[in-house]
Amino acid sequence: MFIEPVRIASLSNTTYVVGSELSGWCAVIDPVRDIDHYTSIAANHGVRINYALETHVHNDFVSGARELAATTGCQVGASASGGLLYPSLRLKEDDELDLGEFKLRVLHTPGHTPEHISFLVIEKDREQDRPTAIFTGGALMLGGAARVDLLGQRIAPFLARWLHNTIHSKLLTLPNDVRVYPTHGGGSFCSASPPPGDNISSTIAEERENNPFAAHEQEEDFVEFALTGLGSYPAYYKYMADINRRGPDVLGEIPRLASLTPLSLRHQLEEGSLLVDARSQKPFNERHIAGSFSVPLGDNFSAWVGWVVPWQKPLVFLSPDPASDDSLASRDSPASRDSIVRQLIRIGYDRFNGYLDGGLEAWQQAGLPLENTNQIDLEALHELSGHSQESLIIDVRQSNEFQAGHIRGSLNIELGELSEHLDGLPRELPIIALCASGMRATIAGSILQRDGRRDVRVVDQGGAPEWVSRGYPSQTGSE
Repeated sequence: MFIEPVRIASLSNTTYVVGSELSGWCAVIDPVRDIDHYTSIAANHGVRINYALETHVHNDFVSGARELAATTGCQVGASASGGLLYPSLRLKEDDELDLGEFKLRVLHTPGHTPEHISFLVIEKDREQDRPTAIFTGGALMLGGAARVDLLGQRIAPFLARWLHNTIHSKLLTLPNDVRVYPTHGGGSFCSASPPPGDNISSTIAEERENNPFAAHEQEEDFVEFALTGLGSYPAYYKYMADINRRGPDVLGEIPRLASLTPLSLRHQLEEGSLLVDARSQKPFNERHIAGSFSVPLGDNFSAWVGWVVPWQKPLVFLSPDPASDDSLASRDSPASRDSIVRQLIRIGYDRFNGYLDGGLEAWQQAGLPLENTNQIDLEALHELSGHSQESLIIDVRQSNEFQAGHIRGSLNIELGELSEHLDGLPRELPIIALCASGMRATIAGSILQRDGRRDVRVVDQGGAPEWVSRGYPSQTGSE
């Protein structure tokens, strides 16, 4: 028997291929939409994909289960109470899936979502019915559990009580040596856990000893803990469950971005396409195409696109270019474009109208205009804030970051909510955007410039934590 993890950094998730070379069968647990990872693993082991299994109806990404079924002929298996509207096995507590050398037994583990299930691995040559591993989705994670508030604040306390029963009456009663393989990883906006480091699995004994959800044994204490300190999450989440329930469109293959000439790109923009500039923050602020969204390519690229770029709009891209961008992502532009596409199809952004071939150099050579964003460093900002009250400083970090320490007099508007507050921001004042390191501030600057504001400045190197560490005027709390 083998278990091969596939880590999806852009989602802070891990999916799994579990199978047997003896039987020639395998299953994929919580697949994402670019399924070539899984078909390659199956081919390497010489096995057939029999099942694409879902632990729950995902709120943070588009499932690849239907894509796998269309490509390989496998069966989709999901919770009977999940309400999938396309053909699938309706799985219930104690149902079993035979994979030859082992079987997967269904355990109902609600909390993160009402229909959530986990999959126990029962190896047939071991002691009868004694599990050796469990795929827990978001029901139990390394040092935590997935959040309970994604379906709304009203239902969150109820789900938290359900999660208490799942963890304390079901999962922690399993044998100590059972290995725990979660889908959600710490650091995901879908989780209530810190980043796990390099580990992808632990054991029931380790979680019982180290997991703070395990430490809160009393239900009321557990519920209070589960509902405390939950930050905001990307706007695209609200679309995911419905797409996954209905069944995502089948792509057939990974889309490729078409190359566009500068004039073709200009035509696309005139027709309503949105330009996402994936270069890093400094090159963007020095020069960019008017109206573009800055979203630097990296592990959080899809999260920020899904947070700030309007849903279901046709997209065109400026990918990192070796001639103008020294970021790591720029070293292989075809790979960068592949990363852009993979990250975005995972969250349902499918309308790709191409990328600018030749980058900004080609745009300039075609005689087309560029603009810049004014940059300001912390020292200059300190001098300005000491002599003038005529600038509005917007700190676009999350509220818990802001409350831990911020520039005195600054206004906290989380980056994901900035577009909703544009009408309330004065147009007669210069606006200075900052965050922790400059990336989110640059994204904010691009949103403000798209709103027609010309006096926008961005702190694109350093940010509020460095301001506080320098001893400049700062405060804590929400004001």
